[in-house]
Amino acid sequence: MYNDLMKTFQEQSEKYFSPMFKFNQLVAKNIEQLAQLQLDAAQSYTETTLAQLKTAAEISDVKTFVDFNASQLNALNTLSQKMIADGQKLQQLGQEFKDNLEALSKETLKTAQV
Repeated sequence: MYNDLMKTFQEQSEKYFSPMFKFNQLVAKNIEQLAQLQLDAAQSYTETTLAQLKTAAEISDVKTFVDFNASQLNALNTLSQKMIADGQKLQQLGQEFKDNLEALSKETLKTAQV
């Protein structure tokens, strides 16, 4: 009898807490993906900045100055493309999180109605 009571309690607890566990896993996964996106972006922007600083430090005459100015335009173009791509990745992550959250909500409502 005691074993049956504990088994029933365990099953009900798992059923009750399951949506919270799934939600926590979903949030943790989203935070991990956002953090990775931010780290990748920071690394990329830092590499671009350092490359431009190294190029600027090597300016020694008019020709290298002109070349540096041309490379600035290329760097800005690359940077703007990277920012657009990062924005799209961020939007995709947000949409995936929203879709997963909606699916979890629907699943939880179905379970609660049964």
